[in-house]
Amino acid sequence: MSKTSGATLSNKSEFPLHPVEIVSVLTAVGLVSTHLVMFAAVLELWHWSTVAVVLLGLVVADFVSGVLHWAGDTWGDEDTPWIGRWFVRPFRFHHSHPLDMLKSNFFTTNGDTALASLPFLLIPFALPLETTTVRLVAVLLASVGAWGMWTSQFHRWAHMKSPPRVAAWLQRRGLILRPEHHRRHHKVPFIANYCITTGWCNPVLTAIGFFPAMEWLLSRYAGLRPRNGSDS
Repeated sequence: MSKTSGATLSNKSEFPLHPVEIVSVLTAVGLVSTHLVMFAAVLELWHWSTVAVVLLGLVVADFVSGVLHWAGDTWGDEDTPWIGRWFVRPFRFHHSHPLDMLKSNFFTTNGDTALASLPFLLIPFALPLETTTVRLVAVLLASVGAWGMWTSQFHRWAHMKSPPRVAAWLQRRGLILRPEHHRRHHKVPFIANYCITTGWCNPVLTAIGFFPAMEWLLSRYAGLRPRNGSDS
């Protein structure tokens, strides 16, 4: 029996906990908390437009999750230098073993998305908050990071038969990824509904053919082969 199949049949996830995942989650949580305190002290942000921007951040986070998910599913393979083992492999493995993530540690589940959120959470600290436009840009970036860091947790809940009550409540109202919506992605050839934070962007991106168009452009002008030239 192979190592992969053995791990899949056991109670342990294929992906063990790494210290960097703990550091990433704790750092991201700390940065989000700092932003909340920092923005709360700016009286000009006590306005309805700030709420709108925070919600826009959720939409952008969903879009970013889709682009990253599509990239991991579509380009390269497990042997691709630098990104194969840490970025491509988890996405491809998940297609074959979608419930493996239910065995993973909390920090393993959220470590990668927390790490990916750090640029969005760090850039606002470098922005001067003297003007309205810059303040709202800072809030938008921080919001993308704050929502996006929990993408894998929302994804995990979408695979659970009995998620926590609060998660089920959010799913029923479409505020986070719904199981029935995400289920479409897990049908071969795994080329639909890439966005996995809320799934809100999926209908629009599907309607305009966004990802097929991106694949055509990259294939034509960069010479890349999506999914190694296959449909799976």
